[in-house]
Amino acid sequence: MGLSISFTRRLMRGAGLLIACCLLAALQVQAQFETAAVLGTVRDQAGAVLQGARVTLRNTATGITATATTDANGDYSFPSVKIGVYRVSAELQGFSIGAVDQVNVTVEARQRVDITLQVGATTEIVTVTGQAPLLETESSSKGQVIGEKQMINLPILGRTYSSLALLTPGVRQSQSGNQGDISFRREGAYNVN
Repeated sequence: MGLSISFTRRLMRGAGLLIACCLLAALQVQAQFETAAVLGTVRDQAGAVLQGARVTLRNTATGITATATTDANGDYSFPSVKIGVYRVSAELQGFSIGAVDQVNVTVEARQRVDITLQVGATTEIVTVTGQAPLLETESSSKGQVIGEKQMINLPILGRTYSSLALLTPGVRQSQSGNQGDISFRREGAYNVN
């Protein structure tokens, strides 16, 4: 009987460890889909790269900031950024502060934001506004967040959750798996791009 209780305790500890590992893995997988990267190069007016410039990434909605320093090639990188709208600024002794406002970071994007600093006092700030939307040139992957309001308010054909995929640009329903009687159609048969 003592052997049975000992075995049960070990089994329960093992099950608890397995559940904890699964939860940790689920959190890591979830984080992969909710972040993006912001990167770029800091240059002067002549196009020369600037090493040692301090780059600040600020979320305009939350006020949370992160900083990075440019390397020998003038490059900086913020590899794990939550989606949102950001302000990216760069500063270096002997140059005016350069900033780019309204940088829209989307899911799984690698958003490039290059900044040009002008010679001047660090108390001067040169802000770039009214520019064309920044294009994502670092990656061809696309992602989209379908929010809770969209899921609740939009009519979904047949109330199937996979129909939400049709809200994403480049997704259409597959014709090969969805022909004929509705009882024979495949759930979630889509073509992407």
